[in-house]
Amino acid sequence: MEHYFILGLILGALALFALEVVRPDVIALGVTLLLLLTGTVTTAEGFSGFSNPAVITVIAMFILSSGLVRTGVADKAAGLLGRVGGGRPALLTLAVMGLVGLLSAFMNNIGAVAVLIPAMFLTAQRSGYPVSRLLIPLSFGSLLGGLTTLVGTPPNLLVSTALEQAGWPGFRMFDFLPTGLAVVTTGALYMAFAGRHLIPERKAADDLTQEFALQGYLTELVIPPGSDLAGKTIEHSQVGSRLGLTILRIQRESDEGRVTLSPGPETVLYEGDRLVVEGDVGGLFDGRRNRSLEIYAARKLTAGALTDDQIGLAEAAVAPGSRLVGTTIDQGVLRRRYDVLVMALRRRGHTLQGRFVSMPLAVGDLLLVQGRREALADMARGPDFLTVNIVEPKRRYPHKAVFALASFGLAVGTAATGLLHISVAGMLGVLAMVVTGCIRPDEMYRAVEWRVIFLIAFMMPLSVAMDDGHTDTARWLADGIVGLVGDAGPLVMLGALFLFTTLITEVMSNAAAAVLLAPIGVAVAAGLGLEPYPFLMGIAMGASTTFLTPIGHQANVLVYGIGNFRFLDFPRVGALLNILIFGVTLAVVPLVWPFTPVAG
Repeated sequence: MEHYFILGLILGALALFALEVVRPDVIALGVTLLLLLTGTVTTAEGFSGFSNPAVITVIAMFILSSGLVRTGVADKAAGLLGRVGGGRPALLTLAVMGLVGLLSAFMNNIGAVAVLIPAMFLTAQRSGYPVSRLLIPLSFGSLLGGLTTLVGTPPNLLVSTALEQAGWPGFRMFDFLPTGLAVVTTGALYMAFAGRHLIPERKAADDLTQEFALQGYLTELVIPPGSDLAGKTIEHSQVGSRLGLTILRIQRESDEGRVTLSPGPETVLYEGDRLVVEGDVGGLFDGRRNRSLEIYAARKLTAGALTDDQIGLAEAAVAPGSRLVGTTIDQGVLRRRYDVLVMALRRRGHTLQGRFVSMPLAVGDLLLVQGRREALADMARGPDFLTVNIVEPKRRYPHKAVFALASFGLAVGTAATGLLHISVAGMLGVLAMVVTGCIRPDEMYRAVEWRVIFLIAFMMPLSVAMDDGHTDTARWLADGIVGLVGDAGPLVMLGALFLFTTLITEVMSNAAAAVLLAPIGVAVAAGLGLEPYPFLMGIAMGASTTFLTPIGHQANVLVYGIGNFRFLDFPRVGALLNILIFGVTLAVVPLVWPFTPVAG
């Protein structure tokens, strides 16, 4: 019965991950609470993920990555693109994937993508090459580059931890390099000479109001003489509740055409005021019929009509680690922090209208914002957004770059040589960065993507519950898998584990997939009487082969909205890449990690 309970828990979590009706970290919390409430794991075991060395190492890598960005080390690397790639598309694609792959080998994948996105737009502008054909290689290259080192991506650390928990020595810093390098090389060559031709040229519209499909949703109205709205505040006019409209902007001719942005509820309306409003067509017609408002058709609501010498429009993507993730626009946090007005939101290629202001913001959401040009510049320099149309350099501290590199080198070097455990080495590097001023203590906490940390930590008790000391579900599942394909040999088993990992990673976090499948991989190896290394390496490779959907990894999500891609653009490019990496993994892993019988 315990086996079926755990299996049902796994399937339920997978379904919720796929449906995306609940945040992944909340799903993981629910999994842990069910295990605690049913007594499957003890209280100490239920919260042991937060003290797990793998989780500590992931926290350290978030902070170390932020230090490299803050001191301009990553920006210097981005500056090499134009000189290396030149105007030749194949070389440019190789340069993009090589650079982001190198960065991702030692820093957070999402951070590597985020810091290079502005360079992609600048490179595209200078070379005349479509930016859409740089963004997908950028995302895919970050995933592949993370496969080359122990710290390159959380799944690598998590499968190593699973080995240690099963009594085997874990992977070392560069044990992933031979397989990872073969995979990266295959992926880069494919994208340079074949894959880039499959990426459609997604051009932005000439006008941002067209791009966000606002012409039919934004309307300019005038308050006519005798209107019952004249002399009332916006709050007392009940424009929102009665007519279903939101006033975005007021232009008052009687006051020398002064523009009021995002007027507050206390703003008084006067006859002759011209209002830019958003709302459904029915509400607008009701207003016209009641003579409270008249449609003002003197000009078309284009980007030009919504901007002037002081007021601008910009596209801004919600950055990884943004403090605004999870907040809603109508809570006013964004307006108070940056003094800008959000006019539209695009999520996963679809422009959301109506009540998008009450939807929690997520990483990769693309906002159309209006504000004073200095406010837009502040957004470009701040940590919360990656601005696409106004790309200005973030505040950097290049004089600290040498200290950042030394601190990072200290962490990697002591871990690679075995002098310190990777978790201790990572925290030593963090301390060195803080002491040398590469990153401030308050920035250190903001650098950590805590949702990822909570997701990993709360999924770990599930692997504890599956082990031999609890429900023995991992061995039960492994015996079933071995019974199905065991006679076909270990190579087929390796392929099956790789494929299953790849498929579930398309609908759930790669870290969660690694936590779930690593103990099964260890149990499968035990069932075959073999050492677990090749099977765990296959699971690690499969966990980062996330190319079939734009939602399988946050790096894909980030470029999805910014590049104006369609959902099917990713499988069109990524399906063949998945097949190639599957073949390379089956060819290389057994050469580097032979199927060795367990001694004794």
